[in-house]
Amino acid sequence: MNGNPETDISIRLLVIESSLNEAEAHISTLRNAGLIIHPTVAVDDEALLDIADDEKPELILLSLPEPLDKLTAILKLCKAAFADTPYVIIYKDPATDPATLIQTMRDGARDVVCANDPDHLQLVVMRESEEIYLRKELAETREKLKEAEALCSTLIESSQDAIAYIHEGMHMQANPAYLEMFGFVDMDELEGLPILDLIPAKDHKTIKSFLRTLGREHTELNIACQNSAGEVFDAKLEFSPATFDGEPCTQLIIRNEAQNKELEQTIELLSNQDAQTGLANRQYFMAKMEQQIATSSETDTGCSLFYIVIDDFREIRSHIGITASDNLLKELADLLSENIDKEELLARFGDHSFTILSPKHNSIDVETMAERLRLLVEEYIYQEINVTCSIGVSLFDPDSPGSQDFINRAYHAYEAARNGGGNRYSCYDASEMQASYGEDNTGDEARINELIEHALEHDRFRLVYQPIVSLQGDSREHYAVLTRLLDNNNEEILPDHFIRYAKQGEQMAKVDRWVIDKAIEELSEQRKEGKKVNFFISISSSGLEDEGMLLWICDCLRKYSAKGPWITFQIQDKDLRNHIQNAKKLIEGLKKIKCQLAIDQFGSNPKADTLLKHLPVDFVKFDFELMQDLASNQEQQDHLNELNALAKEHNIKTVAMGVEDANSLAILWTVGVNYIQGYFLQEPSENISYEFSSA
Repeated sequence: MNGNPETDISIRLLVIESSLNEAEAHISTLRNAGLIIHPTVAVDDEALLDIADDEKPELILLSLPEPLDKLTAILKLCKAAFADTPYVIIYKDPATDPATLIQTMRDGARDVVCANDPDHLQLVVMRESEEIYLRKELAETREKLKEAEALCSTLIESSQDAIAYIHEGMHMQANPAYLEMFGFVDMDELEGLPILDLIPAKDHKTIKSFLRTLGREHTELNIACQNSAGEVFDAKLEFSPATFDGEPCTQLIIRNEAQNKELEQTIELLSNQDAQTGLANRQYFMAKMEQQIATSSETDTGCSLFYIVIDDFREIRSHIGITASDNLLKELADLLSENIDKEELLARFGDHSFTILSPKHNSIDVETMAERLRLLVEEYIYQEINVTCSIGVSLFDPDSPGSQDFINRAYHAYEAARNGGGNRYSCYDASEMQASYGEDNTGDEARINELIEHALEHDRFRLVYQPIVSLQGDSREHYAVLTRLLDNNNEEILPDHFIRYAKQGEQMAKVDRWVIDKAIEELSEQRKEGKKVNFFISISSSGLEDEGMLLWICDCLRKYSAKGPWITFQIQDKDLRNHIQNAKKLIEGLKKIKCQLAIDQFGSNPKADTLLKHLPVDFVKFDFELMQDLASNQEQQDHLNELNALAKEHNIKTVAMGVEDANSLAILWTVGVNYIQGYFLQEPSENISYEFSSA
């Protein structure tokens, strides 16, 4: 509020004036000043009574009546009808006795204005309208404060942390967790008790000295505490300024360090688990495998890796349904868990694949174990369905390559078992693989490239969709579009196994075009069915170099009657940096057709803000690495917080990928990440059916 007559504050105005012309003149005067008013006029008592039933004015302009003794009756009527609505007296005769005017103000008038002074009237009404606005703001703020205090009180009451309010060293209030921590039945036992009584005598000097230095900042103290039974425990005391019942005081939060350690252990356990099966998740397995490989290399010992995939799982799922197939996976996970040694690690590695890391390195022991596991699965029957699996085994020795090759070897062995008809195991044999694929896996490259070429010609890729869900209440249905390559047995090959070959074989741009065409076709169908679906579609570095890519996208939009705002194209951070000029040109065109842009794998480059400054980015999708061990890694959390804040500075929405557990979700919500994507929500699926309303 700056006194400028041009204001957007509107006000409901009641003009009590016997002359309708005079009333209209006052209204015109105020409107000429730019005031937004909604006027009602009462020319006599009867009209005033009629108005009282329907109108709730915020300000009254009351013309001084003649004779003056009528003023008292009118004011009484106004007070009865409009309670404490403020009023301004307008007098017509400039010679009106000043004492009379002053008395009207003593009786409650906000001001007195001469009818012949329109400038004064404008200023007075403007001031009153601003004050009315401020009173509304104050009332709303007080209501919000009341609600916030009630919510805060509820949260404190239900908090697992022990919280108390201290004034001059004495307890004023405490929550149930605090009472329980120190062994008090209710607040009556604690109220007025000095905080010193909860500290062992040997630490009294420390706590007294600390309390004397308390200021207006948050401070912490690690010290021993004792409960009412005299039992001593280590705790962290956190002090911060607060108010309680309007009085200044200190809020004290006590965290039991022993409980915190237990909680940290629980969080670590949950963050390493697959939510559906209870097994170790892929991230944890890979970390443990790295450790095992390092140990094996140092100690000159070996280990083995089993890659287990359920045969024909897609057909099984189609036959028995999603819920039953999920139960099947859980039961198989339990079956495998019960039949491995305690030093062996079992994990869910993919949708329907498991991995086992074993210290066994003797080929006879390893093959015996593989056959035993195969038989276990074969003899298992679920809902009258015979389940079988294919197992690939890789042996590690000190001369073996690193962890990724260790996994790849087991995967190739699994492929050999599957291609042999399934329900069998196969051990990786370097000489056999070399004979099949040639030196340096060139045969493998040729095989994959042949599959890619065949897939492009005969639609042998498969699109799957993973929901991207808002943590901030956005109900729009976003999906990431992912690609799978089908082999000759209709088994899916994941991007990890075919993307690099597609790039080396200069086929990646063609794959991009295929995906874009099929994704936009599916998106259009979803929209025709009334679903408000949006897709995130990837463009590779090869796609950035494809000069016809923009025209291809425009043609696809036209062909399927789709619209640009339905699509967000995501490009990896490193690809944008390595092809910045091509990227700028493509992005400029995408923006013209109203498509959105996401930076994929954001945050791995130390100069994270460079791209945000130079490109019109709508989303950033954080690097998968940021999600690893997030719940137990404070440094990782701080880094994520910084990146999220950086994106918010540029008004960019953020997406966390690879979310696999509830503990990571809680941290992401606290950080303020906008969206999440990962197996915690749903694994990639051919069906676009995620229930966003219940997320």
